Amino acid sequence: MKYILALLLSFSFLFADAKSTLFSPLLKPLDYDKQKALLGKELFNDKRISADKKISCRSCHSTYETFNKKHGKSDLNPPSILNSYLNYIHSFDGKITNLKEKINLCLTSGAELKSDPEFIVKQIKRNPRYAFKFKRLYKDGITYENAIDAIIEFLKATVTPNSKFDKFIAGDENALSQDEKDGFDLFMRIGCVNCHNGVNLGGNIVSLLGYEGMALKVPSLRNVSLRSVYLHNGTLNDLLQTIEFMNERMNLKNFTQKDYELLYKFLLALTGEFPEILHE
Repeated sequence: MKYILALLLSFSFLFADAKSTLFSPLLKPLDYDKQKALLGKELFNDKRISADKKISCRSCHSTYETFNKKHGKSDLNPPSILNSYLNYIHSFDGKITNLKEKINLCLTSGAELKSDPEFIVKQIKRNPRYAFKFKRLYKDGITYENAIDAIIEFLKATVTPNSKFDKFIAGDENALSQDEKDGFDLFMRIGCVNCHNGVNLGGNIVSLLGYEGMALKVPSLRNVSLRSVYLHNGTLNDLLQTIEFMNERMNLKNFTQKDYELLYKFLLALTGEFPEILHE
């Protein structure tokens, strides 16, 4: 139980729900409107709402993996959408904390879909299936605001609960192996939790550690072992190598190969269940 107590003490200021208890899972499935979420999924995948009709939101923001694709005028690595609804920060520079604002920017930014509200509404209205669904799901039918709302419902559906770590935090002492528990203990002791904290173990603050000369959002560690590239610039493609890189940036002394292995095993335990909506 010492690991659970240590975690709760470190995370106590981040628990939004005062009713959270020692045996509550850290990450739970969210309530969402399934039909709106499915509509949002279609919009998320639809290239026809982009200015050139060649890219969609999914083109850059993947499910489990992240890819080293150009993000605007920089080489920032677009994050996965999984659990993104639960982040406090929704932009690399930490300036956007409102999800609606972020989605609007993704749709209209010259660095991303390069679209605009009027064009998106026009494209939606051209699709009879969309017209039917919006009329059925929203009192005022097709509007730009409703399109964003549907995408948000989709993001609510993409949480990945029931990782081994969540089960452990919920009170199952056997959910983690001894090596994974030792890795968690090390994660706490060396200060990883100072940046990678909260429900997503990241996504709450900006830091200078991850990218030269820039203060950028600390990424979530959930499902980290399933990504294809790492760091904000996507320059590493191996998780253990990334742990070693971060150790060098943090300038930790007397770190052994066993320590690296323990942290690696703990991070593997952060992989949750794949969202049902992504199978539909």
